[in-house]
Amino acid sequence: MALVKCKQCGNDVASNAAACPKCGSPVPRGTSVLKVSLFVVGGFFSLCFLGTCLGAVGAAKKGASPSAASASDAAPEAAARPEPKPEPKAVAIRTLLAEYADNEVRADSNFKDQIIQTAGIVDDVKKDFTNSVYVTLGTGKQFEIPQIQCFVTDDQVKKAASLSKGTKIGVRGRVQGLMMNVLVQDCEFVDI
Repeated sequence: MALVKCKQCGNDVASNAAACPKCGSPVPRGTSVLKVSLFVVGGFFSLCFLGTCLGAVGAAKKGASPSAASASDAAPEAAARPEPKPEPKAVAIRTLLAEYADNEVRADSNFKDQIIQTAGIVDDVKKDFTNSVYVTLGTGKQFEIPQIQCFVTDDQVKKAASLSKGTKIGVRGRVQGLMMNVLVQDCEFVDI
């Protein structure tokens, strides 16, 4: 049993008492489960409404109304046409790693969200906690930080499984930035 303060006289009163024994004022009650439930449900609906509004604003900024965006999703022939892949930016692995080691902000402005093609020495072939396969590449130096961490596409997993530490390989993928290593998504192995 907890003690609460009476709103009228400030006396300590048992939380399960009907009224304060000193002044007779009703004991303040805690928040009911119903009130908490209504608050949570109201918050959820507010977030949904806000998300819908922001989605409409985002679509309008891109030059399409939300209904136009859904109409374009319904056109299967437009979705069936593959977009041409942009040409990768050829970059030496030493240059890429040195740029990120020297100045991450400058390196991001030069490489982030760019498709690059480079070649390096395999250091590891592993899976992350989400079971995504990745290969780390470097220049061959021992204890090299950062390295390139290439997350391979599903069709490249067999090729990754055939790699051995110390093998020189070429890769192509989209740079995502630095997080201990230089992260590269959608990696494909290419001939060097």
